[in-house]
Amino acid sequence: MEGARDAEREKFLAQAIDTMSALTRDLAAAGSYPFRERGLGRARMNLLYQLSRRGSLGVGALAALLDVTPGAVSQHVDHLRQAGLVTVDVDPLDARARIVALTDQARAEVDEFQRGWIDAIAPRFDALSIDDVLELRRLLSLVRPADRSRR
Repeated sequence: MEGARDAEREKFLAQAIDTMSALTRDLAAAGSYPFRERGLGRARMNLLYQLSRRGSLGVGALAALLDVTPGAVSQHVDHLRQAGLVTVDVDPLDARARIVALTDQARAEVDEFQRGWIDAIAPRFDALSIDDVLELRRLLSLVRPADRSRR
């Protein structure tokens, strides 16, 4: 009986992943993302994404989130600062540390993109009630991030 339940779980999981893949394809087909014209690599885009979602962060916190060294973060931050996308300030709690934040211009671009992204995808969720959306959010929060150590 256990094997049949495992097979059924796998079938339903595959269906859920298919739905998530369709959403991802819809987003990719739109071809729009912030800072596109700047030709930023994945690492720099991920850094900007973390700042957009979490606000100002220290270099060490960014390194932990991105699973890279603080030195790598500093190199990316230098490039992004020169591009006018981030600011770097002294941490008021530790003068040796630096706090990185999006510039007002970068924040506006991210906000505009996110509004467009939500507007484009939201209709796919019209059949869900607020309770359904809350349950979806709860369930997605249980999905573990990829184990980067296996790469």
